[in-house]
Amino acid sequence: MTGQQITEAQTAHPDNLAVTWVGELLEESDLSAQDNFLDLGGHSVLALELSERVKKDLGVDLDMQILFERSIGEAIADAVTRARTAK
Repeated sequence: MTGQQITEAQTAHPDNLAVTWVGELLEESDLSAQDNFLDLGGHSVLALELSERVKKDLGVDLDMQILFERSIGEAIADAVTRARTAK
């Protein structure tokens, strides 16, 4: 990861980052944080890739069940909230 990417990861809103990452995984550009990962065509293998990216760049664990049941934004918010309350 370059210095620019680290800065972007540290300053960008987690929802926006997650939507960007989902878009890259699904090769889809018209997404929002309100979209559901499965409804967009996501599946377990892509969810694992997304989870690894979230862990690497945001330092939080993404709950797969929440990712599958709720919106992308809600899944990221849950992961960030759980990480903050665990500290």
